[in-house]
Amino acid sequence: MAKLVFSSWGNEIIDNRNVPADQRTEANQPSILLDFDPSSQVAAFMGWNGFIVLDETANVIDMARAYAEAASQVTCNRCTSCRIGGAVLAQILNRILDGDGEEEDLTNLEYVGETMKRNSMCTLGETAAIPVLDTVKHYRQAYLDLIRNREPVERGEYKIAYTAPCAAACPAHLDIPGYVEHIKHRRDQDCLDVVREGVCLPGVIGRVCVHPCEEACRRGKLDYPISICRLKRFAADDEVSRGYWPKLPGVDPAKPKAAIIGGGPAGLSCAWNLALMGYPTTIFEALPVAGGMAAVGIPPYRLPKDVLQHEVDIVKSAGVEIVLNTRIGKDLLVQDLWDRGYKAIFVGIGAHSSSKMGVEGEDAGYEGFWPGVEFLRELNLNRPVPNKGKVVIVGGGNVAMDCARSSLRLGFDQVHLVYRRSRAEMPANPEEIEDAEHEGVVFHFLTNPTRLIAKDGKVVGLELIKMELGEPDASGRRRPIPVKGSEYIMDVDVVIPAIGQVIDFSPLEGVLEPTRRGTVPVKRGSHQTSNEAIFAGGDCVTGPTTLIEALSAGNQAAYAIDRYLRGEPADRPDDYKGQDLVRCVGPYTTLEEGGDGRGRPGLHHLEVERYEPDEDVGVEAQRPRQAMPVLPVEERVKSFAEVELGFPPETAVREAERCLRCYRLALVAVKPAPVEAEKREAVKV
Repeated sequence: MAKLVFSSWGNEIIDNRNVPADQRTEANQPSILLDFDPSSQVAAFMGWNGFIVLDETANVIDMARAYAEAASQVTCNRCTSCRIGGAVLAQILNRILDGDGEEEDLTNLEYVGETMKRNSMCTLGETAAIPVLDTVKHYRQAYLDLIRNREPVERGEYKIAYTAPCAAACPAHLDIPGYVEHIKHRRDQDCLDVVREGVCLPGVIGRVCVHPCEEACRRGKLDYPISICRLKRFAADDEVSRGYWPKLPGVDPAKPKAAIIGGGPAGLSCAWNLALMGYPTTIFEALPVAGGMAAVGIPPYRLPKDVLQHEVDIVKSAGVEIVLNTRIGKDLLVQDLWDRGYKAIFVGIGAHSSSKMGVEGEDAGYEGFWPGVEFLRELNLNRPVPNKGKVVIVGGGNVAMDCARSSLRLGFDQVHLVYRRSRAEMPANPEEIEDAEHEGVVFHFLTNPTRLIAKDGKVVGLELIKMELGEPDASGRRRPIPVKGSEYIMDVDVVIPAIGQVIDFSPLEGVLEPTRRGTVPVKRGSHQTSNEAIFAGGDCVTGPTTLIEALSAGNQAAYAIDRYLRGEPADRPDDYKGQDLVRCVGPYTTLEEGGDGRGRPGLHHLEVERYEPDEDVGVEAQRPRQAMPVLPVEERVKSFAEVELGFPPETAVREAERCLRCYRLALVAVKPAPVEAEKREAVKV
């Protein structure tokens, strides 16, 4: 465990500088103990709430200089105190480090810093001076010694992470305040350029993302969170309406080739990033369309086909080749990819099989029984699906909502949805639940199926049982318990279970060994499998999660593959490592030892909080969240036309103006890791 030398974090002063090393307090920020990368460890951390020193060799004065310079580079230039203040702090600190400082410089640092705290118009300006002021206050003698000795100090290099509560909550760590700022000033293409640094499908994710960023938005403490997701969609739609096509560099034929197994969000993201790095990349996709679950698992009323296809075409224009109707393990073997000269493989096969309900009759092959994933896939591929009579959907997630709302549009007379817990426990997006209810789906809560009833090989009924909620289970939700004797039968023509998805591991049989959960095992932080040339990410690694998490996995895997192909240790990008470290240290996180809630072991479970409970966001006036124009209910259920119509420009600008620009800046000083750290066995997730 690392020993703490000094900490001013959160105004709690811990000073062990004069304490023998073996008697010092252990650092209480567990993230600081993590290796920042395979060859270095954290020596000191500086951020919006103070600074932490773990190694006596860390130069906090030089760190303050680098911090002030970094803050001045990200200012929006709207207010004088922040625009000029950060630059002045950096100028004074550079003068001191050059050996030309005067004692009055300390007074000037304090004056400028306090002015920035009082008068800045955004959180970045308000907090940028805090760690600098802390160094002046608590390391004053070090400043005085440097000033009096008049010896120049060699500048160090540091890892910098810009974050915000919303960016930290985003799995892809998008620069959300940055792209929202561009929309505010109608720099829509600049906005999209920022978004594409983290996701290659902005129009897709702007429609179907579960937007955890909005749960972390500090504006929510004042009135309502920013419509971050819809603003992203606005920029993507605006690009299409202008007929703009991104300018892309193209690949280098001399570089080694990479193969992608699976053309879903994770595969597209990995291929996109590798192509931008110059690698010739080929996606092998089993389906007749690219996009994975985005193509065959999301109905057109939420994600129009032309939106996805447009963004797939942009990925292809970066130099990515997409080979459709090609299933690895059947049409081609993994060995065939090696034989064709591919030097690295990314596996992103998703989770395209339905979980079993575990009820009598579900494996009997009855007509009228359609697993949810299969139902949506056939529907999205324009193949025949049932559309008459009474349908019951089983489940409470977004797939269940998609099946239910699609059933209404197909023309079923009655659409019922049964869920074994209460409405409060439903994992689906609240908006999806409300829309399904408004459109006419009948909900049956605290109800679970027990038996399919068939006649002449066709489903005619479903036996159900009432449930009650007991103690919380591993998911944190109260466990549903059957109520003895409460069984009843519902007449039904079609049953669609949508209770989860599993991975079809057959393409990798004989190549990799699955985990006990049937997922692809990878090394923590690198997405590298037991075969160092094979990487994996997305649902096939984590189990079914979200589209934005799959895109993030593709980003990180591409970075690791690039390092591997260059003969370096596979690793993930510094900005991801910096964001994770920031999430652990900052006031927006709850830390718990253990896994990540999905049965995967890990050093820490991270849960981003919205904001500090007693925090004053510094804004008094309330401004309502802009409403999204939508099709009227009576029109939307008649077709698969897109329900949400998008923001007009003036609405997007008004919504973007609500952003508080809650940037946080973090700086990390690293030192070489001990030799034994390099020998540590990788933790598998």
